[in-house]
Amino acid sequence: MNDMKDIIEEIKYRSDIADIISDYVKLKPAGTNYKGLCPFHNEKTPSFHVNTAKQIYRCFGCGEGGDVISFVMKVENLDFMDAVRLLADRCGIEIKNKIDQNTRLRLEKINKFHTIHIEAARFYYSKLVDGQNQAFNYLKKRGLDLKTIKNFGLGYAPDSWDSLKLYLTSKGYTEEELFESGLLSKSSKSDRFFDKFRNRVMFPIFDYKGNVIGFGGRVMDNGQPKYLNSPDSEIFNKRYNLYGLNFARKHLGNQKTLILVEGYMDLISLYQFGIKNTVATLGTALTDEQAGLIKRYADILVLSYDSDQAGINASMRAIEILEKQGISVRILDLGDSKDPDEFIREHGMAKMYDRIENAIEATRFRLNVLSKNYKLDDRKDSMVYLREAVKILKDIKSPIEQDYYINILSQMTATNAEIIRNEMNGKKVPWQKKSGNRSSNVDNRHFNFKKPKEVEEPSSFVEMNIIAAIMLSSKAREIVRYKLDEDDFSDNNSKIIFSKVLKLDEKGIIKNEDIYDDRISLDYLNRLSKLNLSGVDLNDVLEVDKLIFNLLEKNRQVKIDDLLKRQKKLENRRKTIDDNSKEAEEVDLEIMKIALEIVAENKKKSL
Repeated sequence: MNDMKDIIEEIKYRSDIADIISDYVKLKPAGTNYKGLCPFHNEKTPSFHVNTAKQIYRCFGCGEGGDVISFVMKVENLDFMDAVRLLADRCGIEIKNKIDQNTRLRLEKINKFHTIHIEAARFYYSKLVDGQNQAFNYLKKRGLDLKTIKNFGLGYAPDSWDSLKLYLTSKGYTEEELFESGLLSKSSKSDRFFDKFRNRVMFPIFDYKGNVIGFGGRVMDNGQPKYLNSPDSEIFNKRYNLYGLNFARKHLGNQKTLILVEGYMDLISLYQFGIKNTVATLGTALTDEQAGLIKRYADILVLSYDSDQAGINASMRAIEILEKQGISVRILDLGDSKDPDEFIREHGMAKMYDRIENAIEATRFRLNVLSKNYKLDDRKDSMVYLREAVKILKDIKSPIEQDYYINILSQMTATNAEIIRNEMNGKKVPWQKKSGNRSSNVDNRHFNFKKPKEVEEPSSFVEMNIIAAIMLSSKAREIVRYKLDEDDFSDNNSKIIFSKVLKLDEKGIIKNEDIYDDRISLDYLNRLSKLNLSGVDLNDVLEVDKLIFNLLEKNRQVKIDDLLKRQKKLENRRKTIDDNSKEAEEVDLEIMKIALEIVAENKKKSL
């Protein structure tokens, strides 16, 4: 059994899937198979099934499924070969004795390169901390403490052509090995080897398991390039790695969220402040391979790139790459701050957590970026913007999400939402060009060209989606009955219909005439009748739960906004009060109570 494929089949044969999964999931017999609560998403009713005959698993709640190797990869956050090794150790198969000579030599080289890089990291670290130098002063000036410097193994490459070379060759490594590992460069004229990194702050680059696989170096003088990375080698390829992933994968939280920043210092600064679920690209734009790596660990990715045009362009490219992997993307808005470190030092950690919690969804970010090219209070610009914005919305698969952004566009441009729906569906609308001058064919009744006010997220349509669902489906009524009550609705029309529908003991579709009440506005009923829920399976608990979540999340956000407004008023009032007065003490206490309420509301989202 020398072929790796045969080895893997033997490992799978010896690794009973129910036995392996039972280490992670409490399984109960279900006929000839087993079931339990899924380890990959929160649920109360078991939908995770293990088929022992076929040696596969499947969750009918979140869709995860596969064989024993794919389960271990997912649950342990391992790549394929590491999952194979873990299972091999468990069932007593020694992989290293089963591989061919070429593979064995390659593995030996990889192990040697890892050892060389550990030695190099120790050398650079010692040069940083053994004596005061400009690199150490630079890191202290950037606000890093010694604990953080040690944790990330930061170092200093001396301003010398051969200090690392002499150190490592004294350890028995050849110049050719050091060159091949990426730590030395070679002169094209004299064939002499010299240190690749000189007079630079050094950032060891780790793979997700914590092995040192390369370095990034920031120059300490006016030399170029400002940042220099190790070249690709047997152990390092920047397209396939993310800086800080070895730390971040241990701090993903219940929502499995990663924050992507641009540089080493951005990441290290956030880590020191306690935000540890952060990764960075390695001096290049985000690659497809890095996005695939993110997908292995996270469901949500928060982008934190610079707010200049280059950063916006990079964010737009990254969104496209990440969404292809099925990752939910949000964008961190730091206002006028140049980076996360500056924002935290100016506004504090509470504000930073709030910005992360309320990061902008990718579609909203695209719409905002696009809007900067147009004057939305100008009729012609507004129409051109809408046509371009509709192209963005057409890429959205969920009809509920589409409707959400149609309403946002309606508010941004003071345009009837039905006009936007018609444009999306390719129907002729009053402002489409037919002949002659475009402006002569515009029906101005559909537009209010006053400068739009600051956009608020629409809430009525979120409520109307629930109302439409319970009118269309008895299953939806059954689900909603136990999860919502009248007080969860802010629109009086929604309250009235909700109460009436749930009092009816009807099966199937409930019609408008069944819930007639002269307190319900005709406009509301017209809008309700035009809602399109054809893409939503109203007999699916998860689909209905998503509608419910959207409403509760909106209510939560409204409450937080109200709390923040109260907090702001109190903070402004506090500035006018004597610090030693009883009134100051009372205001401080009230501010603290509100802050705790905000924290409690934010925690609700992660539950």
